[in-house]
Amino acid sequence: MTGIARHQASDSDELAGALAGWSQDYTQLGRGRLHAELLHVQLAGASLIYEHSNLHLHENMTPPHGQVVFGIPLMVSSDSLFNGGTLAGDTLLVLEGGEEMEICAPGEIGMLGLTVDHRLLAQILGAEEQERLEQALGRRRLDISPLAAQRLREDLCTSIGAFERAEYDPRSAEHGVRAVMSSLDCVLQGLDEVLRGPNQRGTALPRTLEQRRRLVLAAVEMMQANLDLPLSMLELCQALNTSHRTLQYCFRQISQATPQQFFLSLRLAEARRRLKQDPQQSITTLALDLGFASSSHFSSLYKRLYGEQPSLTGRRG
Repeated sequence: MTGIARHQASDSDELAGALAGWSQDYTQLGRGRLHAELLHVQLAGASLIYEHSNLHLHENMTPPHGQVVFGIPLMVSSDSLFNGGTLAGDTLLVLEGGEEMEICAPGEIGMLGLTVDHRLLAQILGAEEQERLEQALGRRRLDISPLAAQRLREDLCTSIGAFERAEYDPRSAEHGVRAVMSSLDCVLQGLDEVLRGPNQRGTALPRTLEQRRRLVLAAVEMMQANLDLPLSMLELCQALNTSHRTLQYCFRQISQATPQQFFLSLRLAEARRRLKQDPQQSITTLALDLGFASSSHFSSLYKRLYGEQPSLTGRRG
């Protein structure tokens, strides 16, 4: 089931039952009144999690079977532990569903998490990225660079905020995959720094600039052929037989934009052409014909790119 679940808890038993599909048990060790909150964005094949508590807690948890869990502290007190080892601000947790583990935080703690079904990971990740993930699962706890940790925190917060503000719809498979892919890119960047030597990083990418340019051109050609029925990034990567991460890298190098930004710009450019050719056409019909969820969403994106409402373009046309 998809959707957004919010929970406020004032005792450990309430908190333990808040995260659907997880087995959790909390023991309150700190004195005082517990103030805890949890936000669970449930997507198709994945979920985003934010959890915060103010007191010394000991937590035993078992994630759902068939999922991989990625976790990073948003805030963490000193001397916090994961499975007896240090849990610091730059500690990335990579956990297999069905395995019991524990976190002990002697003070305030905030955690961000991403869970992804194995089946979805198999669709998104390339062979080398799958191998990197298996290495990380064997270690469970990895200390990544402060920059990589901050990027992951910011990305997860951005995605959670987009769902909270209804900019993303948890029922939309495209929005869910977009959020998952973005966070996985940040995770893999962090893993590269830990699990690969400096001379090995980036070997999965097309080796020459010309190869990267050809990949981008092939992607753009496919985008242009599907303006009226936009492909998801997952479908685009599968059609091109490449990983999302590789496509992101090549687009940034060639166009200084993400594939999503480029695709959106192509669709908006097509809308602009159609408005000039037929100024009397319905904005709502145009928006729906080009795969936008609503005319208001389309108009907002159009104005952001061109600095004017589509109706004004039509009048000028």
